Formats: sequence, C-alpha cells, structure tokens
Amino acid sequence: MARSSSGVAGGEDHHAPLLRPAALPWLGTIALTRQSFFAGLVAVGFANGISEKVYRSVTDSGFAAAIFNTFEISIILWGACFAALAMLLRPSAEQVFRRGDVLVSFLAGLAFLAPVPALSWLGIGLIAVHLRRTANDETTRRAAAIVFALTIPLFWTRLAFAAFSGTILHIDARLVGWMIGTVPVANVVPLADGSGSLFIAPACSSLANLSLVFVSAAVFVNLRSGRWTLPAIGWTAASAAAVVAINITRISLIGLYPWEYELLHGPIGASVAGWLTFGVIAFIGYNRIGFDAPVTR
Repeated sequence: MARSSSGVAGGEDHHAPLLRPAALPWLGTIALTRQSFFAGLVAVGFANGISEKVYRSVTDSGFAAAIFNTFEISIILWGACFAALAMLLRPSAEQVFRRGDVLVSFLAGLAFLAPVPALSWLGIGLIAVHLRRTANDETTRRAAAIVFALTIPLFWTRLAFAAFSGTILHIDARLVGWMIGTVPVANVVPLADGSGSLFIAPACSSLANLSLVFVSAAVFVNLRSGRWTLPAIGWTAASAAAVVAINITRISLIGLYPWEYELLHGPIGASVAGWLTFGVIAFIGYNRIGFDAPVTR
C-alpha cells in the first residue's frame, strides 16, 4: 500500500507520534519522545518507591546523616538508575510512540499513585518488560534490562524473603555454624565459647547483598552490549560468592568473639562490611563482568 505525503494511507498510520512537540516561548520547542516519556515515568516511580526508606532514614538520623548514608539505599542502585535514565534520554532513531504505551503508562501510574510505595516497583517492572518487548532501538532495550534489574533488590528479593525466609536464614546459619564449629538450630547459632547463641535476623541475611551483584552485573553488561557471555556469568557467580563470604565472615567473627559484638555489629562493623561489599561488586563488575561482555559496534 502506498504511503501518502501526510503519513496516512487508507487510515491512520500507527507509527505516527501520539504527542507532538510543544512550543513554549521561554523554552523553545520541546520534543516529547517515547524514550524521554518513559524515562520520566521511571524517575517518578523510583522516587516514589524509595520514598518510605528516605523518610525513615531522615527521621532516624537527620537530613545530613541520611544524605551521607545515601538514604540507606546502595550506591549501586543509585548508579543503576542513573545509567538507565541516561540511556533512555540518549538521541535515538526510534522517536514515536507505539501501541500499548498508553495502557502501560496508565497502569504504571496507578501503581505509583497507590498508598503502598512498594507497588511502584511493579509499575517500573511493567514499563521495563514493555520497553524490552516493543523497542526496536537496542539502547532502549538495554536500558529496559537495567530498569528491571532495579526491581530485584527493591521488590523481588523482599518477596522471595517473605516466602522463603526460614530456608534462607537457615542456609546463612549453616554457613556460620560451619565457620565457627557449632551446630545451628534453624537460624540460631550457638557461640563458639558456649556462652550463648547468635540469632541471625532477616537484616543480616546475605540475600540482600546478593541481589546487588545481579544489579551491578546487569548494568555493566548492558552498558557495553547487553549480551551475556560465559565468562561474564562466571564472574557474576564469583562476585556473588565473595559477597556471601564477606557477610558470613562478619557474622562468624561475632560468633567467635562475642565480647566484640558492639564493634562488629555496630556502625563501624556495618560500614566496613558495606564498603568491602561495594568494593568487591564494583571491582569485579568494572574489571571483569563489563570487560568480558562484547562491545556493540
């Protein structure tokens, strides 16, 4: 079928932009593209999703301390969000809206408006899956993969922990018991000197840091090409093992030296373990996982 000069041939052209550029006297002409529209939605959803943690962090420690602690949200997650938005806002050959965009944005908006911040991650996940399936532009597809990775530690990990917390904590307890030479019962590990027991709480589980490994790996792979290689997968597994080892070592030191509980479990111990975890994830991600992912030409 021939295409007329107006872009319509026998009916409406489904590739035509749904939103035209808007002329504003003080800003000039602003073109709202598909990528920039969904970038805005992701930014709104991310802000809404973390709002509860930000509020709690500011309330508990004050604004200055909350900023210093990045609102108790890993730098890896901040970096992943920035990388995804930067990729979505890059100039692209795919400028027009597609079928389903209005429905997906409407459903995501409902999730963002719900009085439960955690539902924002479902909205963001929906956007990511939709962009991954419908985008012709490779950069947009890779950005969508990073956007979905953001939901892993902030939603799916919590959901998995709620469903399998007993099993997850028991695995942590078994590893700690093996390290210090005692036999755990569920998530309770007897101390090495027999003076008491160590209760492994959900906040001490290795699962949260494991999810950060997958976010980091997704960022480094998709910044280069979006194609996973066997070496990249292997280094991701190595990073996960290192992160688990750091967490288990810290808990085991408490089991071996219970009189140093305040030092190991308090702010100093938490900061050291946190920076070690971040360093390992970032180092392996940048030098190995990203290095082994093929570059798109």
